[in-house]
Amino acid sequence: MYQYTVSQWILFFLWYCFIGWVWESCYVSIKEAARAQKWKWVNRGFLNGPALPIYGFAAIVILIATIPVKDNIAHIFCFGALAATLLELVTGSAMERMFHVKYWDYSNMPLNFHGYICFFVTLFWGMLSILLVKVIHVPVESLILQWPSLLCEILAFLLLAVFAVDLSESFRQAWDMRELLEKLSECRNTIQRLENRFDAVAAFAPLPDIGGGLREKAGSAKEKMLCRLEKLRDNRVSQLKKLSEHLRSEERNEWKDREEILAQLEQQVRGVFSRTNKQFFRVTKHLKRNPGAISKKYADALKEIKGLFEEKE
Repeated sequence: MYQYTVSQWILFFLWYCFIGWVWESCYVSIKEAARAQKWKWVNRGFLNGPALPIYGFAAIVILIATIPVKDNIAHIFCFGALAATLLELVTGSAMERMFHVKYWDYSNMPLNFHGYICFFVTLFWGMLSILLVKVIHVPVESLILQWPSLLCEILAFLLLAVFAVDLSESFRQAWDMRELLEKLSECRNTIQRLENRFDAVAAFAPLPDIGGGLREKAGSAKEKMLCRLEKLRDNRVSQLKKLSEHLRSEERNEWKDREEILAQLEQQVRGVFSRTNKQFFRVTKHLKRNPGAISKKYADALKEIKGLFEEKE
């Protein structure tokens, strides 16, 4: 394999980012069309533009890992599969830690590790490594090696600059979604705490049923004693009434706090998903490109966002 320059490596990376985007977008679009019973093109990937970095990086690490064994197909399969799987594991876990969202998940497949990698996907990477080294990369390498070094440097600089701008904007979109997930989850937890406190107060609020008419039931011989008991009862009722008023006051405050939190949540959601809000476009674009995104930490909040997003469509 030829000793490439930095600009040539960059061009290879960007080319395989594009090829990976074509493959992934077609696959996800077909999958979504089967689910929704209608065709809809999905611009798949973390970036806005036609590039999927995980495939670009995978191609580069496969090419580098297989340089010493490029003449042995079995070694290409093993080295390429191992390199790509390790990259997928590191990238998937790092992105989930950063954004609290898993952008691909193999949890429903057998022999997976925390949903980041899977044995059968590793086999796919191995087969792809052979296809890449022996078939796909041969004409790509031949073409780019024919270009003058100055042309490669100019193209690499311009394309990499566009890639960097797209990466920056896409990172912002992913961070916006993380902030929204945290905000919605915090509001949901606050509402749950208020509801629990309200239920506890309401359980003690009703007055006990204390029957009256003791005089009517009393005989003349016990009238004085019953009068004293009734007086004690009246004092008890007075105390219970005060307690009830206090509890009902607390109850009203709980309801007020709860309604205020609900109003704040509604305002936040309405603001984020307002079509005049720039954040709305960033979050919805990100979700459109990643319809299968999941979140363990904020599963309910992400489900709520997806539901609101689908209503907007």
